[in-house]
Amino acid sequence: MDAVFAEWRRVGFSCAGGLVWMFQDVWPGAGWGVVDAAGVPKAAWHALHRAFRPVQVLLTDEGGNGLAIHLLNETAAPVEAVMSLTALRRGEVPVLRAERTLTLPPRSAQVLPASSLPDRFVDLTCAYRFGPPTHDAVVAALSDPRSGASVADAFYFPRGGRMERSDLGLRARAERTAEGWTLTLSSQRLARSVHIEDDGFRAEEDWFHLPPGEDRRVRLIPCRPGAAVPDGEVHALNGLEPTRYRGAA
Repeated sequence: MDAVFAEWRRVGFSCAGGLVWMFQDVWPGAGWGVVDAAGVPKAAWHALHRAFRPVQVLLTDEGGNGLAIHLLNETAAPVEAVMSLTALRRGEVPVLRAERTLTLPPRSAQVLPASSLPDRFVDLTCAYRFGPPTHDAVVAALSDPRSGASVADAFYFPRGGRMERSDLGLRARAERTAEGWTLTLSSQRLARSVHIEDDGFRAEEDWFHLPPGEDRRVRLIPCRPGAAVPDGEVHALNGLEPTRYRGAA
């Protein structure tokens, strides 16, 4: 979902759209639906929710031309943002970090080469292979310049779907707020496809990548009346084992 609709929304792409095969599974079990047979959003739903953010950043591999950053603002007002680009070794050590403050005009789409941000050459897509890869992930992010709140992010993995499982230092803390329960997540290393499993609650946001050193607050929605205290696990595809959490009664 991320890749297909990033291609559709990117600057200069001529395709008229992408295909979502089915809205809802018609019976329990594996299926093509965006939500399952019980009406619960699946991984595909969460990916689509991110893919269609009105203010968006996208990363595309342009081969020998390197990595392209696409910036979209489909709202009717200009958006001020800080754009950051970070390359991570072993999902933890930043080998490159660059920032730029910019204004996205209303109803606009623009593209700029990632190579224009750093003050030195970095083979972000590992296209030239001058030596062993210096990094295994690239993160582009848009944030609010005043509050620092995340607006949108995008991830590029030079090795594609290949990943090494390791101890991520993934932490989770359940807290009760005036609006209900929230789960605060953080990780020492980049956690890929973070998934929250709880018999009594479901995550409002799920199946996302979590960069290192960033706190992510996720609202927990009760699955049934009477669900009182969150009690579950947080998984990541590249983690060795899940992280347990339980709220205080």
